[in-house]
Amino acid sequence: MSCERAVVRLGNERVLRFKCEGCEHGASIEGSEVCMREVVRALAEHPEVSSVVLAGIYERGYSGPSLAGLKEIAKIYRACKHWPFAHLTPTDCKRCESERRQRLEDAFKAMLGDPARARGELEVIVRELRARSKRGAEKCRRCRATFIERALAPTLSALGRAKLAGVRRKGREGYAKVLRALIRPCFLSSHLTLEPPAGAGLVDAYRVESSEVRIYRLGGELQHLYFLVPPEHRLPREQVLLLHRARQTLLEQRPELELDPLRAREQLTHLGADLMAKLVVDEKLNVEREEVEELAQHLARFTAGLGVLEVLLADARVQDIYIDAPVGRTPIHIYHRDFEECLTNIHLTTDDAESLISRFRAISGRPFSEADPVLDLNLGGVRVAAIGHPLSPEGLAFALRRHKPTPWTLPQFIRAKFLTPYAAGLLSLLVDSQASLLVTGSRGAGKTSLLGALMLELLPKFRIITLEDTSELPIEQLRTLGFKIQSLRVQSAVSGTSTELKAEDALRAALRLGESILVVGEVRGKEAQTLYEAMRVGAAGNSVMGTIHGATTRDVFERVVYDLGIPPSSFKATDAIVVAAPIRPRGSVARTRRVVQVTEVRKDWREDPMSEKGFEDLMKYDPEGDELEPTRALTGLKSQLIEGIARKWGTKPREVLKNLELRAGVQGALVEKVARLKKPELLEAEFSVRSNLVLHTLLEEQLRRKRVDYRDIFRRWREWLEKEFTGV
Repeated sequence: MSCERAVVRLGNERVLRFKCEGCEHGASIEGSEVCMREVVRALAEHPEVSSVVLAGIYERGYSGPSLAGLKEIAKIYRACKHWPFAHLTPTDCKRCESERRQRLEDAFKAMLGDPARARGELEVIVRELRARSKRGAEKCRRCRATFIERALAPTLSALGRAKLAGVRRKGREGYAKVLRALIRPCFLSSHLTLEPPAGAGLVDAYRVESSEVRIYRLGGELQHLYFLVPPEHRLPREQVLLLHRARQTLLEQRPELELDPLRAREQLTHLGADLMAKLVVDEKLNVEREEVEELAQHLARFTAGLGVLEVLLADARVQDIYIDAPVGRTPIHIYHRDFEECLTNIHLTTDDAESLISRFRAISGRPFSEADPVLDLNLGGVRVAAIGHPLSPEGLAFALRRHKPTPWTLPQFIRAKFLTPYAAGLLSLLVDSQASLLVTGSRGAGKTSLLGALMLELLPKFRIITLEDTSELPIEQLRTLGFKIQSLRVQSAVSGTSTELKAEDALRAALRLGESILVVGEVRGKEAQTLYEAMRVGAAGNSVMGTIHGATTRDVFERVVYDLGIPPSSFKATDAIVVAAPIRPRGSVARTRRVVQVTEVRKDWREDPMSEKGFEDLMKYDPEGDELEPTRALTGLKSQLIEGIARKWGTKPREVLKNLELRAGVQGALVEKVARLKKPELLEAEFSVRSNLVLHTLLEEQLRRKRVDYRDIFRRWREWLEKEFTGV
């Protein structure tokens, strides 16, 4: 038997590809001795290839350690297929030559398809020869010893070092544990490893729609493996063949599709369903109508959709997806809500990468080329960043960050230990008092999520104007909850397009739209000058909130003053800075996100706030207790910010602190109640907004009486809470 094969180039790599469609041997190196024999023989001729692909109804790819093991056997075979025969009979006696030749030929033939059996057969020959050497003539003993030493021992020694020759034989099962193929049905382009690595320990398992997810702890690597088995990999052979035929027919027919990617996907779903239904009826296939509808969805996902990425994005616990260049060299890796950074069992191909960037370009309407090698867009609830050559010398790379489908709330942050009830009370107070806030932190620290939660602390009566270059704030969700929001989309710093308004121009337009609360997705360019000037002269009306990159309050000051060119005197328009950061407790590899500082910007410094006590911490992270603690500046009534709120409200600082403590008590009590009931969904935005409205209503009732009893307000709020939960 000789399989049809070819060496093809994919970028800088050479792939040994076998055409296996219709092959009776199953197109599996680990499962078939015939397949392994053909592959090893081909590798002996082409040792330079970087992967082997067996392409049938299911395509199996072998690279990395699996390919190395096969190449090792090919190398041994190449080195040993001639020289051992030169030492069949070291003496002039030829009596044993024929027998030894036949047994060596049988062993070397077995080596191609079953190296463990070949090793076993050679070991049997050695044992027999040594047993026979205990008797017989001296000449025969020398002949046998020389044959073992020169013909058999080198081959056995090489096989002893070969991983494939050392498997514990139980049919072909031993090879399946060593040779881990990347498997995919033929209509897919991405590869998945369907066997976890040896030594991996299962720590969690769950389902995402019709996909199976298993989380393994990788021993010695201090990280986890996100092991995905999508539904397409569990389809019966008949359904895989049906999908394959439908896909081939569509490629041949080339139907005219809508330019809009979403509409094109709908068209392909309908076309695929009709085509497969006809095939099922005409050929009397054992496939039900419901199965055809589901197969049509699979077909659309892997032709007009995002392929396996859609399965990852369907998992609410997957927060970030990373695809590094060169695509396919390393697996996709993700950030998981519970297990942090994880490898996956998914490898994309260069075809996948090209398909993705084509879709992203079409959806965004923005250019992507060597002149514009960065693409930034929103895909539903997912922010996508793509880079290409020459910025990425090794080709395309992607990062996908999913947004939480519902807005974060302060009670949810308390439950996640991102902040404490007291910190939540302070932030709620600052938002309600219309303070100007900057939320800072490194990438992934939770800045935008916290900003969205702070927006929920506003009363729906106030009008909000948002400025963003990439939609990340929960605008639609807040509108659904009754908030009045005018969103402005501004030109991205990396978009390469002039179709959207520049940030500074959009901000000037926003200031003309009347008195509103201004929320800036990220302060990072020339718009900062307009923003601070508006804050300074009061043109912004109510409060201003936004995010800015920086790890500390000092970083924020230097960024605003030195990088963005804002005069130090204008920086004083900032009332408070909230710092979020990823924390590695005691140097652990595990990371948690925490608010680590809430700092007020004092108004009585002249030059450098750091040298003149221009910043005053109101709350600071305590690593020992792993929580945010109030400072004496706050509890001891030494805060200029609290004094300013008291003046604005026409009350005393002590009354403002009581208001803060009331809010902290409400936030903490809500989290405790939900924890006892095990109903975390009640910490979502809808109930949090209702709770805030009830609290403000109770507070307003007492304010009209000119005297506020905070204990009574808290008691009545608790009564409302109990009534609400009675029906839960």
